[in-house]
Amino acid sequence: MSRRATMILVGLTALNAIALAISVSLPVGAAVGGKTYRDLVADPDFTSAVQSVVQKCRVNVDIAKVIC
Repeated sequence: MSRRATMILVGLTALNAIALAISVSLPVGAAVGGKTYRDLVADPDFTSAVQSVVQKCRVNVDIAKVIC
């Protein structure tokens, strides 16, 4: 592999590492109608609505993915 190709790969790897660090460190939260995540979890109407939407789907909470 040429020196130029190696430098391009090293640069892309560095950019990827920076993007990963930024995306991991940003805080994530829910806000619907001015409610916080905890408010939404405690709201029985909201949780019932969410359950009815994903009733026929599988939910993997470890990777935050819904498969229908």
